[in-house]
Amino acid sequence: MANVANNSIAATYGGAQLNEIFYEPVFRSDDIMRNYRVIPNVKHKMNVYTSAALTKIVQPYTTCSATSGSTQFNIDDKVITAGRCRVALEQCTDEFFGTYIEEMYRNGADVMNVEGTQLSDAIVNRAVTGIASDVVRLAWGGDGATANYTALDGWMKLMGADATVLAARTEKSAVAPTTPTAGESLSLLREMYDNAPAALQQVPAKDKKIFVSPKTYNSYLSNLEGTSADLAITNQQDGVLTVKFRGVELVAMYEWDTILADTDPALFLRGGVNGTEGACYCAVENLIIGSDVTDPEGSFKVFYDDLEEKMFFRGYFKLGVQFLYPSLVQWGIFY
Repeated sequence: MANVANNSIAATYGGAQLNEIFYEPVFRSDDIMRNYRVIPNVKHKMNVYTSAALTKIVQPYTTCSATSGSTQFNIDDKVITAGRCRVALEQCTDEFFGTYIEEMYRNGADVMNVEGTQLSDAIVNRAVTGIASDVVRLAWGGDGATANYTALDGWMKLMGADATVLAARTEKSAVAPTTPTAGESLSLLREMYDNAPAALQQVPAKDKKIFVSPKTYNSYLSNLEGTSADLAITNQQDGVLTVKFRGVELVAMYEWDTILADTDPALFLRGGVNGTEGACYCAVENLIIGSDVTDPEGSFKVFYDDLEEKMFFRGYFKLGVQFLYPSLVQWGIFY
């Protein structure tokens, strides 16, 4: 296995060196603990049971009778299948021999052990943020077939295979479907909101999210700039800008750009053409993440092997997703 950190240092000047490594930001679109329902202790498969609504059971009284009403409701089940996920990285000290990084190494018999050094800190930092981003990417885009997406079936595949969800999808024509305008983005959100199932519309706004592809999200922001509606729809929460549509928070899904570039989800397929822009209006409790740990990005260990003279990073966890009701989700795409 190759080193996880490669030497790309081009500095030849033998002067002072800054004793710090600057990290390229790795952003994830959302927080799995805030935007989804997390079910811990899922080892491989877990059956989730759902109960349909029971309505139209109140009838007029006419006479004494032992007859019961004929209205029924179904108790169904869905399965969360947690894929077995692994992170395996390694590092040998000789990658940075002859560079200033070597000055940070240990001494004597421990010279090959980079644990506790700045190089080790960099590897752990990159790995932890990478896992966090990958969990969101796989939860939405996992398809069990495409390279780097085989660990599990994500929400896009699961919902795309549901005839009810697919049939209810809002489809919005755009002049340039890959770069919707401000007006087109606002129109898509309006139609999705208005056409959403009654069950979803009745969920309190604070318990719902609208997950949006980045360009659609940015175009929607254009509608708010310099308008009196700006303060009514956006605000600051703990220093973070929160954007809302009719009281429902919008979450920009930057991982979707990667997913749609790598895969072809049925949810974005129309007339044989794969789209790249859209949104998912959904109740938070409708999206389930199952795992054997509560924090996948923290489920790892770092150790040094004297025999191989390498530092190893190993992470193991189970991860699976599912959605409960088609009546609590509404998709919209541009074409």
